[in-house]
Amino acid sequence: MDTTDLDYVQHVMRSILDRLAADRNLLTTLVDEVVHHPARLAASRVTLLLNRLSLWEAPDHSFEIRLHMNPRPENQLVPHNHCYAFATHILTGGYVHVVRRRTDGWQGPFTGADLQPAIVTIERPGSSYALDHLMVHQAAMTPDTVTLFIRGPRRKTASHAAEELMPSEQSWPESAVPGNQPEQSHSATVDESLTMRRYLRDRRIIN
Repeated sequence: MDTTDLDYVQHVMRSILDRLAADRNLLTTLVDEVVHHPARLAASRVTLLLNRLSLWEAPDHSFEIRLHMNPRPENQLVPHNHCYAFATHILTGGYVHVVRRRTDGWQGPFTGADLQPAIVTIERPGSSYALDHLMVHQAAMTPDTVTLFIRGPRRKTASHAAEELMPSEQSWPESAVPGNQPEQSHSATVDESLTMRRYLRDRRIIN
């Protein structure tokens, strides 16, 4: 996965996710293991965008496989990029996906005024796509959306979002520490991990 050949990375990532999506027993095993694996539990997170379980991470951190769920639909509308190339496979739900073109170059921070629509797609269960770390995107998700996600190695030190469009603190998740202020992201607790697992079982995504 440590390559700049995006076509190769996309092929490998999508192949992995398609095979995992078709193997419910393996997906169930990986979800069940999270709570018993300290590193995966620490990498699982509750964020201002969604909740995620870290199903597997390579020892050299060159790739990670996740399950994303419980999207905050309004927060997902903020245009953003990532530190890595990634691929997504939609299991349930869906969304309108907008990939945007930057008018100020591809590096560093940006604002909403620096963006123009480039590609708009409808993502449904069974569909998948991959994006490079330079691409800016946003999604109008249904609340029941669950996706498999795989990322490659980090290609830059920080990701960026349209700062003036960032969600207010009122929409941030509660802190994992009772009494603390809301935070944009925190590692999932054991209880939060188990709640995510129940959510997946209730929707028959895992056994």
